[in-house]
Amino acid sequence: MKRVSITYGGVDYTVADVDLDDVKAQIARAVSAREPFWLRVNHGEGSYRATDLLIAPGVAIAVTGVDAD
Repeated sequence: MKRVSITYGGVDYTVADVDLDDVKAQIARAVSAREPFWLRVNHGEGSYRATDLLIAPGVAIAVTGVDAD
């Protein structure tokens, strides 16, 4: 995967140049540690803005791998 799409609070974000399994593992570690974790993502189209999403137990988040093709 070249990019991961993340839906958080009904808003879509992306993370570039990462593997889907790596992002899922990061989120799983944060939730199992039961401590808040800030996940750096991109927000917007064209000109992206770095955005931090709070990952914690009970926070709904969806991740989808986006193929480069």
